[in-house]
Amino acid sequence: MSILCTIKNLHLSFANKTLFEDASFNISFGDRIGLLGLNGKGKSSLFKVLTESVKPDNSIPPFQFDKAKGDGDPSKAFSVFLVPQEIIFKDNENPTIKDFIFTFYPEVEVLHRELESINEKINEGSTDEKIISRQKDLLEKYDHLDAWTLIQNYESYLKFFGLNDHEKLMRDLSGGEQKKVLLSLGLSTPKNLVLWDEPTNHLDLETIKVFEEELMNTNKTFLMISHDRYLLSKLCSRIFHINRGKIETFKGSYEDYITFLSENEEARMKQLQRLSNSLRRETEWMRQGIKARGTRSKKRVENYHDLKKSISDLKDKTKREVQLQLHNSNRKTKILVETKEISFSYDNKELFKDVSVNICKGDKIGLIGRNGVGKSTLLHLLRKELTPTSGSVKQADDLQIQYFSQNRNELDPNKTPFELLGDGTDTVFLPGDRKMHVNAYFESFLFNKDEIRRPLKTFSGGERNRLQMAMNLMKDGDIWIFDEPTNDLDLETLNILETKLREFPGSLILISHDRSFLANVTTKVWHLDQKNVEVFEAGYEQVEPYLEALYMDHILDEHKDDYNEEELEEKVQELAKAEKSKSEKIPLSNKEKERLKEIPTHIDILERELDNVEKSIGNFDFSSMDEQKSQEFSALSGRQEMIEGKILELYEELEELESRL
Repeated sequence: MSILCTIKNLHLSFANKTLFEDASFNISFGDRIGLLGLNGKGKSSLFKVLTESVKPDNSIPPFQFDKAKGDGDPSKAFSVFLVPQEIIFKDNENPTIKDFIFTFYPEVEVLHRELESINEKINEGSTDEKIISRQKDLLEKYDHLDAWTLIQNYESYLKFFGLNDHEKLMRDLSGGEQKKVLLSLGLSTPKNLVLWDEPTNHLDLETIKVFEEELMNTNKTFLMISHDRYLLSKLCSRIFHINRGKIETFKGSYEDYITFLSENEEARMKQLQRLSNSLRRETEWMRQGIKARGTRSKKRVENYHDLKKSISDLKDKTKREVQLQLHNSNRKTKILVETKEISFSYDNKELFKDVSVNICKGDKIGLIGRNGVGKSTLLHLLRKELTPTSGSVKQADDLQIQYFSQNRNELDPNKTPFELLGDGTDTVFLPGDRKMHVNAYFESFLFNKDEIRRPLKTFSGGERNRLQMAMNLMKDGDIWIFDEPTNDLDLETLNILETKLREFPGSLILISHDRSFLANVTTKVWHLDQKNVEVFEAGYEQVEPYLEALYMDHILDEHKDDYNEEELEEKVQELAKAEKSKSEKIPLSNKEKERLKEIPTHIDILERELDNVEKSIGNFDFSSMDEQKSQEFSALSGRQEMIEGKILELYEELEELESRL
């Protein structure tokens, strides 16, 4: 296959963090590549390098990015399209689904808008030759960009994923619907390299299977970040692994690569054992003293130091693992939660009817169902954060339920891991009256201790996920509930979590779209469908064939309810949150009332200061950048980020105080 692009001598650092150091790789037409690596180690940054939205560091030899020219044939020239993990809207931006495509193709939008205006004039009866001539020019340019095909393919994929109302506003869509729009963009793009950033996050299993089959049937070259091992195993024939600043490449499937890594690790451990035995003998010899060792031992002393360095290097390469430990309270009670014929309605819409389920000690339950059918709502009912419309929920006395939420925004972005884990002290208190130094606990989750005082907003999504896991696992629990725990999680950490959950003697409920994760952990499945829960006394692997047939029936069934399930589910989550906050509302103290009066003044001062900084950045002279100017610009950018963070913090504080009035 011919080469689509080649990257050489890639160096990239942010502050004191080095992501790439002399990394190189190439991508050929037709490659289907899975991109692996720990969170925060450069996966998203590599995408930005490929889209040229991030400029690599200067180096010797210099960074090199060679792209296929195509010799006038666009189908053979390098072009790239990034499908983001989530949609970030600009201020006041709220396009329709139909017009959202123009966000990614601005050159098409310019032609489209002018063509709409001219067509309107012609439809109103205009016979102006200049207008008709301009229409002809625009149509030729439109054809040259193949815009008709682009828009037609995009709208076709929208319908394929069940999005039929294209006039709907993007901000009004649920998270799952927004994800389907992104899938439609990625599958319809004419670009030759598609970068998929966690494409299956927040999708239900039904949609994932449809997306998987569609991608299998395309001949697009792609590079994919995903924690979904089923997806990687089925789709990818090549692996890129970001490891210690390099990009290691492997030709083969994801499963082949895992076997290769396992064999390498085993060989490395055997070598480490041999070297350690040699070092033990040489250490004893060194301790004998100069006279006992003799005078002709210089070479042997040098070999001793070389041996120590070899062992140190080998240990550095040995795979580190997240130190996960789930704690249960060793309760003897057999039935922990029992529901009897519970029903739940909201806004005159019924989500459940006559649901009766039990959670027993040792159950590992996979809770599955299409997006919007009420999985999170059922969890709120089991935790007694919502009251059923009818029926009852009974919990064992003093039951401890720990909930790992899929909402990573619960962590304060301006706080540091030091503040969150140790509550501002050097000690982390763990179940069983155990204590641990906050730095050691932080490092046990594959972080560098030097990062412990960095604000959370500077961490990647996966790193924040790992940190939230570290916080959750500081508690005891009779039942652990994990709501999409694999989202944004790197594969190394995911494998460790999977093993620990499988070994955990307590009870678990897992909501996950990761089929491999469900298959390897669950011993029971609750399938939420048709307003009830179907209970399978078997793990996901045994139930999957039945569910696959059931999901195909859903795809073929054109009948839709008269309301949007996902929108209803989101409303219920808001209700549960409001009910929880009502019960926790605390009156303002006199000091907090004074603070409430002061905050608007502080915000006003900071916003004026931010305005001045932004003006300085806007007027900055980039024409002759040197080291001093680079430092000046970095200082301005840092000041801007700090002020913005402080303003956001004040607004959040103001909102929290006002909510308690």
